[in-house]
Amino acid sequence: MFKFRRPIGLFLCGGGALGAWQSGVLAALVQRGLHFDAVAGFSIGSLNGAAYCYNMTGELRQTWRDLKPATILSLRPRYNRIPLELYQQDGGNILNKVNFFFQNRLAKINLFSNKLVYDFLNGWLARSGPQFPRNIKFYVISHAVELKLPYIARFDGSTQSPTLSLNDALMASCAIPMVFQPVKVKEHGREYHLVDGGVIGIATINLNFFEGCRTVVMISNSRPEDLDFPARGPFSYFEARARRMLALHVQKIYESRVFIKSDPEVYLVKPPMDLGLNLLEFNAEKCVKAFDIGEAEAGRFLHNVEQANR
Repeated sequence: MFKFRRPIGLFLCGGGALGAWQSGVLAALVQRGLHFDAVAGFSIGSLNGAAYCYNMTGELRQTWRDLKPATILSLRPRYNRIPLELYQQDGGNILNKVNFFFQNRLAKINLFSNKLVYDFLNGWLARSGPQFPRNIKFYVISHAVELKLPYIARFDGSTQSPTLSLNDALMASCAIPMVFQPVKVKEHGREYHLVDGGVIGIATINLNFFEGCRTVVMISNSRPEDLDFPARGPFSYFEARARRMLALHVQKIYESRVFIKSDPEVYLVKPPMDLGLNLLEFNAEKCVKAFDIGEAEAGRFLHNVEQANR
């Protein structure tokens, strides 16, 4: 296998159930001997990043196989009085403006409690103890509603952080507006509400975490085609909007590589096809199929890199 220049950074994008594909890519890269010095992720990418830090990527396929909607989704609608604003993707005609007005209001309602997600995190990660088996910097990214900026919790080799526990940071990173309730954090005497910024789009995440790295591997769950993902039917509008926003994030994050002074080689790995999954479709059979596609794509990625560097 081609030897990547060290240090190596790993960036893991969000995408809900599509993250099963990302899990497959990550598990296969680790199995083939690729290791990372710094990891950053948002949404499902933060969970896959935690699995890497805990040296648990070998368990990911079984985790997806065992996952059921009832494991993480507990219906409990709640309204949050927070200054949450979405990024307006559509044009400025009156119909789009009215539509966007109602989207912003609906985004402040979460349908599901986050208790089951916390239970899942405690059962999956807490048993491994406060220290990561890997000595690694881990950046968990969410979005601070009041600041309208990404919020980054940094963990240096352990679950300890000045402001958030690891589980709180992971929950915040996965707190999709309209789905899960925000996570509160107090910092410098102020309280902020943290949500998953992957579908917000007000401030773009960048790759500055990896200053000093010579190589960065970025694993997306989106394809460029998702920028034009069609909305079919009233309940697919959220899916289409989120897909487009995630694809835009991936594009902008990848473009930010030019601002890293250490000028690393940045590789973007993305799904080779439509995975046949919706963002919240935690169907074990479909997720395992996506995982297997990810494993195969990791092999092609490494082969292509090796061929290009001969």
